[in-house]
Amino acid sequence: MKQFKMLLASSAAGILSVAAAQAADLPSRKAAPVEYVRVCDAYGAGFYWIPGTDTCLKVGGRVRVDMWYTPAKNAVTHRSTGTAAPGTFISSNGVDQNGWYARGIVNMDARTQSAWGTVQTVFTLRLMSASGLANTPPGYTNNVFAAGNASNASIEAAYIRFAGFTVGQAASNFTFLPPFQYHTMFTSGFPNGIRQLAYTATFGGGFSATIALENRGELTNSNAVNTLGANPFTATAATAGPIAQRLPALVGNIRIDQPWGSAMLSGAVLENTATFGNAALAVVGNAGPQVRSTGWAVSGGLRINLPMLAQGDSIQAWVAYGVGALDYVTNSGINTNPPVSGNYLGGFLRADRNVTLYCVNAACTIGGSEQTKAFSAAAIFTHYWTPSLRSHLIGSYARIMRGNVTKNTAWAQGGLSDANVWGIMGSLIWSPVRNFDIGVELSYARLNQSLPLSVPVGLGTLAQVSPSNWTGRVRVERTF
Repeated sequence: MKQFKMLLASSAAGILSVAAAQAADLPSRKAAPVEYVRVCDAYGAGFYWIPGTDTCLKVGGRVRVDMWYTPAKNAVTHRSTGTAAPGTFISSNGVDQNGWYARGIVNMDARTQSAWGTVQTVFTLRLMSASGLANTPPGYTNNVFAAGNASNASIEAAYIRFAGFTVGQAASNFTFLPPFQYHTMFTSGFPNGIRQLAYTATFGGGFSATIALENRGELTNSNAVNTLGANPFTATAATAGPIAQRLPALVGNIRIDQPWGSAMLSGAVLENTATFGNAALAVVGNAGPQVRSTGWAVSGGLRINLPMLAQGDSIQAWVAYGVGALDYVTNSGINTNPPVSGNYLGGFLRADRNVTLYCVNAACTIGGSEQTKAFSAAAIFTHYWTPSLRSHLIGSYARIMRGNVTKNTAWAQGGLSDANVWGIMGSLIWSPVRNFDIGVELSYARLNQSLPLSVPVGLGTLAQVSPSNWTGRVRVERTF
């Protein structure tokens, strides 16, 4: 038995030695080296190399919550706005007085170095839940007074930059002041960017120049027109037909950026198109002769840094003037874009567009048109009381100048007078830690106008011709 055990042990040892020898002849497998994420400091803080590539990526985001209160006002709808009947009275009893935003923003910035310079790709997605005044589009002008709740997603930016070219959705090349972070400005701004094809040439000394084609289809006023009813020429009302998108807007700017601040001059040219829907003018598809008018705008902006007061202090100003280019000068008319003044000022609501159509004779076999002029100005003073406590003071003014036919048409028939709106806003923002803001804001605005001719009997006593209103807002925001 003892000999049998010794034989078995020796046999097992022999088999193991043979197996070991055969294993030594097999190719060995070594664990792949771990490729750790490395910091990419070529483009600033927050960038990392994507493992296995030559691309640096920065991922960030922002959570923003807004709460505000605006007293409701009586209003009278303009005849050409929304689905409400002309001159409809809207009681403040059925209008929202508060609004809530909850927004989550995710942004990515990827950059790769090439023989022709840096290839940059930017994408920013905004997810939002809103209720009451924050819902879009609420407002008297859209016949929505109690807006309820809604959630949506939108793209703030989606563009590629390479060798001086920008292709995609980015900030407009016309505006100088950025979309302000708190209350909506009364002047032009494209907080969600605008689709474009642009080229920027960079010179020495901080000088640069940009030429761009911007998507006219995103300009609110370029997709609708005013129409007049009975006017000095005829009692026949003009109706609008299809508004075709023909040409993009041509935008250019020249700017300088220096340690003391920056300055910019810009201009925009666009084609305003419209067709008549009147049967006497219709030719094909209920579209009458095409109205083609050239709209244009010019602007100038200046920013001066004020480190002698406190680090981060600055004053910014911007002025703009245009004909048939309300989107670039006042964004959506004289503070009457539905998400802002529709539930802000009340009163006799306006419906400003780049172009107004009207009939010239009783049969409306001849159509006429005129463009709207506009001017706006705004200034922002930013002061840091301490490194963690800052304030903003904003003043703005906008003026709308209508054509002669529109001025001389009764309000009930679509006529409007010249009008101006001014506003002032103050905010105080505390940052207990970096990139974390808690802010409060108070703003006031007033619309001054005189109705051009007659108004429906009684309506003038129900709503103010030149209304004013105020808003209080609280915001909590965290950027990472």
